[in-house]
Amino acid sequence: MSRILRFGLTLVVALAGLAHARVGYAQLLPGTPPALAAKLGHPVAPALMRQLERASVAGLRSTQRPAASYIKAIQGPNLGKPPVLLYVGADYCPYCAAQRWGLALTLLRFGQLSGVKYMLSSADDVFANTATFTFQFAHFNSPYLRFQAIETANREQQKLMPMTAQAAQVFKTFDVPPYVQFSYGIPFVYLNGAYLLTQPMISPASLQGMTWEQIGAQLADPRSALFAQIMPQVNAFSAAICRVDGNQPARVCAAPGVVAANAGLSDLGGIMAR
Repeated sequence: MSRILRFGLTLVVALAGLAHARVGYAQLLPGTPPALAAKLGHPVAPALMRQLERASVAGLRSTQRPAASYIKAIQGPNLGKPPVLLYVGADYCPYCAAQRWGLALTLLRFGQLSGVKYMLSSADDVFANTATFTFQFAHFNSPYLRFQAIETANREQQKLMPMTAQAAQVFKTFDVPPYVQFSYGIPFVYLNGAYLLTQPMISPASLQGMTWEQIGAQLADPRSALFAQIMPQVNAFSAAICRVDGNQPARVCAAPGVVAANAGLSDLGGIMAR
């Protein structure tokens, strides 16, 4: 099934407000390596989470700016205080799979992320079996930012989490041109009415053939190509969050990498804390 058709399916699932349904993640789909399938739905190992935490901190020192900005300034409804980061995705989606790595690295700078579980993107789509995790059971604890994650479908494209009425309205309004390239595409990332993240922070092509552990090790290595690709985008999105949360915490918002990225966002206009 094409990406656009999958996007349409996600919209139908989300807007219909269908009930939560769990399917065994360990179900072996054709084309899924058994060693990878065995981990699906299990909590992400503490060692991998520690690697991501180290990577997130190391990235604060990287002053390289993104080659292209994926952050778009908007004027949308404020979702609450502290500012709300709304993510809409699906477990099967390879682009969501890639985006979750960048989001996790960003969130770990502003609070504690827990409850994430191993996931792979669909086995029968482009960038099949991209190693990632699902935000279905994620918890985020922070005084600076609230994370609202909605995984609309599981790896088998069966309904999973319904959107709230507020999230569905934001999705319908801002997940269309001219705000984004395609109507009702995922992943959709909305930062409290101030910014959209219009592209994954890293391409799923860059993650192909790697396990979760291999991705984590490369992200934690400032010498790796993966670190060099993703950290400028993570710093830029961190700078956007700092703009809406009153530049807190200072250890993040005043870090060299985020300060450099913030200068690159100057053409988007000043966004005051909301």
